[in-house]
Amino acid sequence: MSKEKTKKLLITVGVIIAALLVVGLAVYNSLYNSGIVQRSKTAMKTDNYSVDGMMFAYFYNSQLQNYASAFSYMGVDTSKSLKAQDCPYMTEGGSWFDYLVSVTRDYVGNMLSLCEIGREKGNDLSDAELTEINEQIDVLADTAKNAGYSLDEYLRLMTGSAVKRKDVQKCLRLTSLAQKAYTQVMDGFEYTDEQLKAYADENAATLEGVDYYSYTFNAADFRKYDADDNPTSSASEESEAAQNAASELAAASDAASFESTLRSILSANGKSGEDIDTAVSGAKKTHVATAGLPAEANEWAAGASAGDATVIASESGDAYTTYLLTKEAYLNDTHARSVRHILFLNTTYEDSSKADEVYAEWEAAGFTEDKFIELANEYSEDPGSNEVGGLYEDVTPGAMIEEFDSWLFDPARKPGDHALIESESYGWHIMYYVGESDLMVWQTEAEAALKNKDYTALLAERSSSVTYDAKVAADSIRA
Repeated sequence: MSKEKTKKLLITVGVIIAALLVVGLAVYNSLYNSGIVQRSKTAMKTDNYSVDGMMFAYFYNSQLQNYASAFSYMGVDTSKSLKAQDCPYMTEGGSWFDYLVSVTRDYVGNMLSLCEIGREKGNDLSDAELTEINEQIDVLADTAKNAGYSLDEYLRLMTGSAVKRKDVQKCLRLTSLAQKAYTQVMDGFEYTDEQLKAYADENAATLEGVDYYSYTFNAADFRKYDADDNPTSSASEESEAAQNAASELAAASDAASFESTLRSILSANGKSGEDIDTAVSGAKKTHVATAGLPAEANEWAAGASAGDATVIASESGDAYTTYLLTKEAYLNDTHARSVRHILFLNTTYEDSSKADEVYAEWEAAGFTEDKFIELANEYSEDPGSNEVGGLYEDVTPGAMIEEFDSWLFDPARKPGDHALIESESYGWHIMYYVGESDLMVWQTEAEAALKNKDYTALLAERSSSVTYDAKVAADSIRA
């Protein structure tokens, strides 16, 4: 064969190979865009459960949605690719994309471990649970339809991947199995009184708390103005006035004198009525861990006695905070309480008419707990309790919003008490008081800490049985 013919042949072969590569790439992109490539590869697995690339993409986008609202506070530019932005939480370097992939890996790994634990306990999903999963997807399909999309179109729009109904279904099944196992694991952890006390002794800094009053006087609060609202006082004069007020308040040696002195100072400085009441109410702090105080206040409280007071200046010198210790470090021996509620969100309802209607229906049934459970499961808009009859067990003081907390921990509260209350933050709550827990608050807190510790250890032990393919995971996501 001549050199010229050989050259032409090589050129022809090269063109054919290039064409085949183009066609192959087009076919691959088509398969990728349809999700076939991602579904054919396993991102994570254990002995009996697995998550393919498309499922991993779904879980990744769930984590992305969880973080999205906080991105602006974290310095993330949502107009740019996450792959092009360094993440400060990656100790060995990496992008925000890498960080979210690692968060997803941990989440999925824990979920698969829980599924294996549940399998060992004989868990499976009931027909009712499978039906509930399908109903959740149907609700998503209705949302898509109302927005003018098919479910698949809507899922692609929301996730950026070719997630389909079957992918969501598989993900929700794994999630449900994991949730069932999680409940069993946490309920299975039990501790003796001796174990709880031993934990409390070892972790006094976090479980013990102090009672105190505190109020901060800002220099700006003492600024003086002329008739035309122009400032007439200097910064040093304002700072001195704030310091004098704080020192005057520090002369108080008990709760009553602190409150009366604070009222007098605020009144003399132009405050009145509700503003003063709010300030005095906010000054009282009950069972706050010293570790939760600012460093200088923490150091003072650790060595102070009830009745001692101090003034701590801000670093800038333009604010002075008076502290009065009213009770030294102690374990909170208040008993936790259990309660049921039915929530009617003020974003759904304009007034209490629906809550009144349901309350009247409950009243007609004799205010029974069984009827309350039925109504809570039907009407409550609280996702944390609307599937368990509105129940919250072992609630500790301060854990709920102010109006809820005040009603629940009223000293006169008795089992069976009920009411319709309103909270500014959420809306209307039909309340039913179940009763006190056998555990005191400090025991409840110690138990929760021990459970979290043992749960974390269990998952760490199980993590070695989880297989992870980093390339499949990263390649499954278009970001």
